[in-house]
Formats: sequence, structure tokens, C-alpha cells
Amino acid sequence: MDISTLLSQAACKWPDQIALHEPASARTLTFAELDRALSGVGQALDHLQIAPGARVALLADASLDYLLADYGCMATGRVRVPLDPALAPDELLAQLQDAGAALLLFSEAYAAVAQGLGIRSLALHTLTAIKPVDSPPRPAQSPQSLASLNYTGGTTGTPKAVMHQHASLCAVLQNIVMGRGAAVGDVLLNVRPLWPIAAVAVLGHLLSGGQVVLAGRFEAKAFLPQLVEYRVAFSSLVPTQLLRLLRETGSAPADLPAFKSLDVGAAALTGEVLEGSCSLFSERIGVLYGMTEAPWSCYLAPAQMAAVREAGGSAEGLVGRPLFSAAIRIDQPDAAGVGEILLGGPQLMRGYWQLEALSAKTLDNGWLRSGDLGRIGPDGLLWVLGRCKDIIRSGGKSVQPAEVEQNLLRHPGVQDVHVFGLADLEWGEQVCAAVVLDGSQPLSAQQLMDHCRAGLSRYKVPRRVYFIDELPRSHYGKVQKNRLFAALNLQP
Repeated sequence: MDISTLLSQAACKWPDQIALHEPASARTLTFAELDRALSGVGQALDHLQIAPGARVALLADASLDYLLADYGCMATGRVRVPLDPALAPDELLAQLQDAGAALLLFSEAYAAVAQGLGIRSLALHTLTAIKPVDSPPRPAQSPQSLASLNYTGGTTGTPKAVMHQHASLCAVLQNIVMGRGAAVGDVLLNVRPLWPIAAVAVLGHLLSGGQVVLAGRFEAKAFLPQLVEYRVAFSSLVPTQLLRLLRETGSAPADLPAFKSLDVGAAALTGEVLEGSCSLFSERIGVLYGMTEAPWSCYLAPAQMAAVREAGGSAEGLVGRPLFSAAIRIDQPDAAGVGEILLGGPQLMRGYWQLEALSAKTLDNGWLRSGDLGRIGPDGLLWVLGRCKDIIRSGGKSVQPAEVEQNLLRHPGVQDVHVFGLADLEWGEQVCAAVVLDGSQPLSAQQLMDHCRAGLSRYKVPRRVYFIDELPRSHYGKVQKNRLFAALNLQP
């Protein structure tokens, strides 16, 4: 199967149903109109002499025109290369050169950035310059052909491009359709950026016959009114957005009769944010687990989340069971069943673009090494407990940063925290914490260390505490360690 065929089938099933609605421009597209527009994008790329197989980079915020270019590239045999607009020009330049992009499509908001990159071999056009026109039906694409390059750097290191073929993205889409369980006509509100893989999650909703409302950037004040106005059934936020929403609205249950699920991914839901979210949305919280290399691999449906909480269990770190085409296993589990999470299935990436050694290391005998620590309960539910490489080795003992972070977050004066290790001649590594205070009370490093001693083994207590106004986080909520260390004047 391929993206072009799936979109054509959707147009045949629901030709007159609204597929996309963009309130800011008052534009709507039915499924039939969307399908014709995607073919037109291909014809426009033909006129620009952008051949099938060429990489087409996208630099824009979430919009209807963005999705037309994104899906139009894949449906007509080009390779989408979505870029993060928040990157510095040098970072964008490095990604474009690494991809060997033939064309950069950008929105007017990023015209100055695009035109200042200075790559002579790169054609530049605004998204609105790609005007879809009526054209003949599209041919199907080979399932094994490359559909997408998705640049990801995680929280450290040099960005690298994840390769997805049509076949792997179709497996992802199948997981989304079966996991989310949307009905024809259900509305999904999108207020998230569409890179690097979120546009695929949006496509999964469309392939259920649902309508997508593209509401621009997330605004905490506007979010709940938007859910009511558009009679939204589904939406998705990252934990940082959820925290802003709770600070704006509080956690009293919202009156949302049409709402079915708020899906949360990326950084884990913990503590106050989890409790507040479940209250605000009346237990209609779903948790997805995956990564750009293996999107939508596990899903915890709202009913499962509610059942765990009703039984009195903690749902912190719980991410559900593997979806239809996915498989999970724990590599080299310890006595408690904790080890590295391995992911299998057709939704896995093909590898990293032009990084054969790293690809072979990450894809180990058909299993993707996630780098995450986890365990599988007797009920088959997966718990994510931290990152393998984040484990701190101090005095011959292992410390999981998440355990220390949760202890610190239980102090009423701590708003946010990140625990990490620093090299130490005597101990190997020292446990350190970067702490954001909530301003309710003055706190010293010694007071926080004493707080930890009351609830943690001595070797887990931070030996250094650094105070910072705000932790530098990515859109997905992950702490960006290079920026954190730079802010603290530390050497990683």
C-alpha cells in the first residue's frame, strides 16, 4: 500500500465530506477536492522540474497549504522533508544540504530565512506559489519507495534524518486508525506543528473519514472554547502545552459533550499534570508511545487509563499495549523486569539517511533499540521508566534520574526539575539537579538535598543543585541538554 492509494480511496468513500477546515482563511476542502488538489501539486512540481524521488523541504507553520504540499509530495512520488521553523539558519542549512533538497517550499512568515540560506542549487518557492490545478488521476507509488525524511536530534547530538517508506507510513496509519477509533465525521482539532511526523497523525484521522480543523498555534486561552465551537472529538497536545492549559483554566471538569480523547505523547505525563488533565477532561486522556523512528507503536486508550486510575494504580509512565502491527519486548531485563524497550513491526523506519553504521546499530536484527528503559506488566501494559543513557553510575551504583526528579517534584516549592550526571573523579558520576522554583518560598540547595534524604537512598541524593529560571525544552517537552549545560556553564 502507498499514500497515494489511501488518499484516493478516501476520496471515493467520502467525496462530499469535509476533510480540511482552516478557520483563519475560511477555507474548506472536501475529500474529493483534497484528492484533486494533491494531484495538482504533483503537476505543479512537474512544471518546476522537480522529479519523482527528489527531496522537497517544507518550512512553514501548520496550515492547509502546508498539508497540501506535504501530502502532495508523497502522493506524487516526491520525498517530504519537514523542517522545524524554530531552528537557527545554520541548522536549517545543514539539514537541507544533508538531504540534498531540490526545492524549499516556505510560507511568507519565513521568506527572509529561506532567502538568506544561500544554497545556489536549491530552488525556492512560497507554498502559495504551488497552485494545484485539475490533473489526471495519480499513479500508485511503490510501497518500498522513500516517502519522507524526518530530521530529529533528540535532546543531544547532531540531528539525523529518519527514513520512512510508503509501506512503513501506511503501517503507522493503520495503527492510528485502529487505535484511535474515530468515526466518520468526527472532528480533530490540530494546534500542533506538523513536523516531523505530526502530519502523518493528522492523515490517520482523515483516513477514518474524519474532519481536521487547522486552528494554527496553540493558545491556552483559546483551546477549550475551540473544542466547544467546532464540536471536537479528538485533539492532541504535548505535556508542555497541557501544563500551560492547566495554569490558564484550572482543572475543574470542562463541559465537552462531543469530546472523546486528548492524545498525549512525547514526554511522559507525571504528577500534577496527569492529575489535572484527567480532571479537566473527565478521564478522556489517551497516551501514545513511539518515536520518529517508530511512530504510534503503543497506545493507552482513555478507557484503559481510567480503569487503572479507578483501581487505585498510578498511571505515571504507563503507555499501553502495542498497536495492531507493532511488537514490543524488553532486552536483558533485570530482576525487576526492567530493561531496554525494543520495538518491532512494519512501522519501523528504514534507517537513518546516509548513516549506515548508526542504522545497523539502532535496527538490531529487525528490532529498533528505543534507548528507553521499561517493563511490561503481567497484563501486557508497557511502562516507560526513563532513558538508558541517562542512568547515572555513581560509586558503582545505578541511579535512575526519573526517581530523583519525582522526589524533588513532591516538594511544594519545586515547579520543574531535571536530574543528570556529571563526571566525577572519585564517584565516576555525581547526581546533579537543575531546579525551577515556583516562587512560593525561598529554598536553598541544602534544603532540597535534605528533602531528598528523607525519601531516597543516600547515593541517589543530588550532590549539586543548580537553580534556573526555566528548563530549555523542545516542543515535545524534552529537556535540551546542550542548551541547559550552556546556561549553567557546565561541560557535558
